[in-house]
Amino acid sequence: MHAALQRAMASQDTEKDYLAIVYGRVGVARGRIDLRLAKDRGDQRRVVASAADGAASLTRFERLARVAAPAAGLSLLRCQLVTGRTHQIRVHLAARGWPIVGDPVYGEPRWTAVVDEALAATLRAFPRQALHAWRVGLTHPVTRARLTVEAPVPGDMEELLSVARLAPKSGALAHRLLPA
Repeated sequence: MHAALQRAMASQDTEKDYLAIVYGRVGVARGRIDLRLAKDRGDQRRVVASAADGAASLTRFERLARVAAPAAGLSLLRCQLVTGRTHQIRVHLAARGWPIVGDPVYGEPRWTAVVDEALAATLRAFPRQALHAWRVGLTHPVTRARLTVEAPVPGDMEELLSVARLAPKSGALAHRLLPA
């Protein structure tokens, strides 16, 4: 059963949705990031984005909320993996200029530019990447029934969303697919 679930999770039929709190003013409501990903030649633990080299990878995103947070900007994004490469969301968002809050590898401490002291302190103290695997949809390998599993937003992210005033309006996390 474990092997069957692994195959189901790796299939193109699986939907993987994430929530990410990022630095930056995401100016578009939704879009696609279609960049190839390859191991960094200087550090094999890192991945780099490229228009020409590496494995094809595609991330769809939707902006759920944004705030000015002078001079850094903050946005809440819903990301959907079309491919599932190592560090894909982290690298794709950073390549667009929207690094994930708390990401020590692909991010940067932009909290230093935030004027609101309470928000800057919350961003500085955030203990991890502000990335949450929110929902997975897949076909059950035995019954063939469609399954959707959701995980509630962790408390530390809820607090960050609240302090940053990024908590989306009711229904923003509705169960709709991102456009192709």
